[in-house]
Amino acid sequence: MTRTPLLAALAAAATLLAGCMGGAAPGAGAAAGPPVRGGNLTVAVPTDPQSLDMVANPGQVTAQIGNMMYEKLFEVDQHFVARPMLVDTYTTSPDRLTYTFKLRQGVTFQDGNPLTANDVVASLQRWQKKHRTGQLVTPDIDAITAPDPATVGIKLKRPRYPLIDELAGAGTEIYEAKNLVDLPATGFGQDKAIGTGPYKLKSWDIGQQLVLERYDGYKSRSEEDWGGQAGAKHAYLDTVTYKIVGDQDALINGLQTGQWDHAMPANDQYETLKANPNLVVHNLPGGNENVVIPNFNPGSKFADPRARQALNLLLDKPAINAATGGSKDLTIETGAFASPDNKASYSTAGEDVYRQHDPARAQQLLAEAGITAGSTIHIVTTNSYPEFGKWAVLIQDELGKIGLRAKIDTFDFATMLGTLTKDPGGWDITTLFFDSSLTSPAQMPALTLGTLNGSSSPELDGLMAEFNASTTPGQAKAVIDKLQAFTWKQLSVITLSQSKLYAAYTPRLKGYGDFYRVFWNSWLAA
Repeated sequence: MTRTPLLAALAAAATLLAGCMGGAAPGAGAAAGPPVRGGNLTVAVPTDPQSLDMVANPGQVTAQIGNMMYEKLFEVDQHFVARPMLVDTYTTSPDRLTYTFKLRQGVTFQDGNPLTANDVVASLQRWQKKHRTGQLVTPDIDAITAPDPATVGIKLKRPRYPLIDELAGAGTEIYEAKNLVDLPATGFGQDKAIGTGPYKLKSWDIGQQLVLERYDGYKSRSEEDWGGQAGAKHAYLDTVTYKIVGDQDALINGLQTGQWDHAMPANDQYETLKANPNLVVHNLPGGNENVVIPNFNPGSKFADPRARQALNLLLDKPAINAATGGSKDLTIETGAFASPDNKASYSTAGEDVYRQHDPARAQQLLAEAGITAGSTIHIVTTNSYPEFGKWAVLIQDELGKIGLRAKIDTFDFATMLGTLTKDPGGWDITTLFFDSSLTSPAQMPALTLGTLNGSSSPELDGLMAEFNASTTPGQAKAVIDKLQAFTWKQLSVITLSQSKLYAAYTPRLKGYGDFYRVFWNSWLAA
């Protein structure tokens, strides 16, 4: 499958979760005692990463592992605020068109080569060309330059309010410039999987396990209280071993028997694991936006807006959430595309549309759109993430109640994405979830799905431009409200709920809980 920037963006967005921060886990602080250096942490993950190139293949597991290896100019802290990481200091010109970034000195890549401005320029220029967010930012960028080895300049054509947030987002990881030359669409191989982070690749038995080891040359920042992906990073663990465990039963059994130290099981396992006294189970703020995506493209039954309105009216969202959510601790019944913890982007606009449920009116609207009893709706989904397949079956049941048939095609995740783009009008509905901690609309798939489901529009483009031109948080928040209201008017996605994440792990794991895939600053107690 050829990997387009849209597919990469969707893969990144459908992670469990690209940015999901919160307070430390119970017992992760002073009560845990002093940090212990050494040992191996075994982490169960659902699939092999396939690639460690976070631009070409930014799926869930690639992101989980890659964030231990790579760093960006900025990283998000535990409150979803972008903080300098590879940047030491930066300035913005009074007209907000020129950004000058001074890089931290003494930072090296895991092969010993020093970080330079040329590496940053090469990485960001690739982001502009190959990543969906970078492509959306590019029309506002005049040039990215390296006036000297320690300085990066970004010159804009017009002010862009969320630029720093976007530089902390997926796809802006900094790689060595020499490793980005003449790359194929599939990205670089494992020999070039080299970053500036606290852990580096040790070994990779494809389909079985991947092992990271401490990078002894890592230069940490000093801020101990930023949390999330920002601030100080202490590599206490010698190694982190990621075991590929695709079967949920095997994953649960392995957790309970101590075969692995950490996992993030499906939500329907939450109550069972929480009752196990031999495991620590706790929620992580942030989460996922759970969505049903109707296809706007010609050939789809949902190209007609009346059909999309009908689908929203038909879906019994509380019942669907109850059937798949696992626990009220994990499910927030809201139509927002951002988590309530993500205060800059959370909105209640469109809640009245979200809460509508009227199957009789839905059937009437479908008939007006030419979709009558006996018609077949084509749903494309995956069981790589169990919730997706379950939602598809529940939608099939809802359609059946009003006399419609549903044909469900189930693929692995990568094949599902390829199927959706290969035949734009050949499907009607798909199911996904998106990272709900993103802080720029250009990062949010609910607003950038146009090349997947045909939902692009001049009105949406205008609202995105209005957000980018904001000068204050208040102005930006007002546009977020408009964007979410527009999404519920257009129904480019139909949000089912927000889901919080949770982790289940051995009580020996200390210092963990600030961010789900962060194992720096964590250690194993004796």
